[in-house]
Amino acid sequence: MRMMGTRITGTWIAVALLALCALVYAADWAALQLREHAGTAHGTVQVDDADVVKEKGGKVEYYYNPPQPTPCVHALFPHEGQSPCWWLARHSDQQQFVN
Repeated sequence: MRMMGTRITGTWIAVALLALCALVYAADWAALQLREHAGTAHGTVQVDDADVVKEKGGKVEYYYNPPQPTPCVHALFPHEGQSPCWWLARHSDQQQFVN
């Protein structure tokens, strides 16, 4: 009988955590909608981009592209297909693997 109570408690904790995550995401989306009406929802971050090419013999070649402004949203989570500005600012050096 004691085991059954632990399983129910664990289920309730999992449901509560999932509901909390959904609530935080919904609040972030609502705040983004308010920022869109104010005109401050979107921004740009300079991103240094490099193409990584794997060559024969196990060598790797890097081709650096000029820095370019990348659109982002002022939010905690990604929205509208764009990364959050705070995340892009911390990860401004990005690599794309070719091949």
